[in-house]
Order: sequence, then C-alpha cells, then structure tokens
Amino acid sequence: MKRFLLFLSVLLCLPALLAQTAEVKTVLYLLPFFGEEFDSYSEFKMKSSVDVDNEPSFSLVSFWEGAQMALDEYESSSHRVNVIVRDITYDNEKLRQILENGELMGSVDLIIGPFFASQFSIAAEYAKRYQIPIVNPFTSKQDILEDNEYVFKVQSSGETMAEMVNELWRSGATPSDIFLWTERGADILGLQRCERYFNQLDIPYEFVLDDEKSTIKRRLTENKHQVVFPFFQLHTTVIANMRNLGIENDFPNTVFVIPEEWMEIDALEVDYLNKLNVHFFSDYFVNEENDKTLVFISNFIERYNTPPDLKRFSFQGYDITKYFVELMLHDFDTAQVQYTPLAMKFNFKKTENGGYENHGMYLLQLKDYKIQLAD
Repeated sequence: MKRFLLFLSVLLCLPALLAQTAEVKTVLYLLPFFGEEFDSYSEFKMKSSVDVDNEPSFSLVSFWEGAQMALDEYESSSHRVNVIVRDITYDNEKLRQILENGELMGSVDLIIGPFFASQFSIAAEYAKRYQIPIVNPFTSKQDILEDNEYVFKVQSSGETMAEMVNELWRSGATPSDIFLWTERGADILGLQRCERYFNQLDIPYEFVLDDEKSTIKRRLTENKHQVVFPFFQLHTTVIANMRNLGIENDFPNTVFVIPEEWMEIDALEVDYLNKLNVHFFSDYFVNEENDKTLVFISNFIERYNTPPDLKRFSFQGYDITKYFVELMLHDFDTAQVQYTPLAMKFNFKKTENGGYENHGMYLLQLKDYKIQLAD
C-alpha cells in the first residue's frame, strides 16, 4: 500500500517536476512600437506589407497582438518559452546596444525582427555572430539572405510564383499559351522578376506590347486556354486596359494573372475585373469559414475589442510567432512542425549560399465579387 501511495504521489507531481526541468527557450522581439513618440507617428497607416520597407514611421501593434495570442498558448503547456520584447523604433544605436549585450544574446534562441531594412542588416550580422536564427516577416529584399544561413525570409519571391505557374499551367504549353503583356520601355521590377524566373524554369512565354500594332485581343484565341500576366507602370494605363477588356467580356478560356496591388486601385472598377477571369498571387489568405479561424477571430475580439485584420498584420503576427516558436522547440527541423497557419503558407528552402526563403504562396481569384482560392 505504501508503495502504491508513493507511486501515486510521484505520478501526480510529475507534470510539475517536468515543468521545472524543461529547457527554457527564449524569443527576442525587436519591434518598432514608437512607444515614446506615438503621437508623432499615429497619423500614418499601413496599406500593405510592401510599405514596411518604405514607411519609416510604422507601428506594429496589431502584429504584436497576434503574436501574444500565439504565445499565450504555451503558458499552460509543458514547454517553457521566455519572451523578451524591445521597442527599438528606428534607433540604430539603441539596437546595437541591445545586441552587444553578450549575456542577453547568449540566452536567446530566436529573434523576430527588426522590420526596417537597415536595422535588419545590423541585427542579422549579430545573429550570425551568435548563431541565432533571425526572422524577417515582410521584406521582399533578396540580399538579406546572402552569406547568412541564420536568416529566415518569410515573404516569398517571384520565384515562388514561377514555380506555381510551372506546376499549374505549363503542361504541354507553347509560347502562345503564356503572355507577358506590357508596354514598350517598361521598367517594372515585377516584370523583370517574372521574366527571369520563367527563363530559369524554362517556362515558355511571349511578350505582347500594348501599342497600336499589337494588342492583347489580337493574340487571344477563343477556344484555347491561355494565361496573361499584365504589367503596366501607370494606374491610368492599368485602368484603361482592364476596363477595355472588361467591356468586351469574350475571353472565357483566358486567365488574367494581375499584380496583387492592382486590387487596391480604387478607380479600377471591380465590375470589370469580375467579368474577367482575374487571378493574383498573394502571401496571405484568410478563410473565414474555417473553424480554427473563427475561433481565433472570436478570441481576438474578446481580448482586444476589435477584429483581427490582414492589413494590420494581426493574423501574420499569430502565424509567424506560432510557426517559429514551434520550429524553435523542434530544434529548427521543419519536418517536425505540424502547425497549419491561419493566413499564410510556410515552405522554407535554403538558398545556395545563405539563409532560408519561404516558397509558400496562394493563387487567388475574384469570382462572383469575392476573393477566394483559385479553382
């Protein structure tokens, strides 16, 4: 009987003993809250993730709110996750002082941030020195990966888009099946990337220049499945060309893959886009009919009295934190991470001489005035 009682007492105490002996993992967040200067920066609003690199006065409050939702899930688990947050604004000297603290950095297992390009370059060098994985959630810059195997770049590149084109549309394709539709002398980064990656993956395509001699309408065949990637520099050109196509509405077998940012052009009437088979690639998509997503939305509203929003990066804060904490707890073995994100896709691939880039992306379409996953 005494042996049984002793066994029972040990069994009951086991969770507490395990919690006491579990290894502590530490996450360092370097975030631009602008806590001391909030009034000076509150007038600015983010419109898309692209603005993160361009807007020097950005506050990631909602990103952090989503991150806290993910971190709270570890409070009642067997894992011990220590969280350190530093408000660095855009002060490079303040950032260096934090990163020069050897005692602090010696305990850190994962860094998320900073978000401004110049600061991230500084932090990435320290991360390399201390051999700490560091995450950049939003930048599109490729050079942050060079010669640094500890960098994780969350935002995907044009290479990912080309890989999906290769998978979805290339089967038996000829150059006349895939068009890059643009204007003479165009200097558009998205077009340059598209052409480069198509060439790398040996995807056949043809250029169609938008001028009096050659228009996209003349190149489309009614009974042939074709894909058009339009690129134009001026919003006025975008509006005029898409409106012209939308009025025609006689391209049933043509897919128009537009740049995602065109969806934010106010003067580009959705009626015209809805008539066309418009698709676009995106790093983010929220299915609000998903039960897990509905629970997150409900919990977020209960905690913060406001709904989560992709444009304010609430979902991204949750997904990035949850995924990378899980990755940290599994010693950065991606094969061991089972988490399914709410709004993102994670498929990290190591670059040849550097860090890891995400190759997860959605293909979305506008159908019946609603953005949804492509059929």
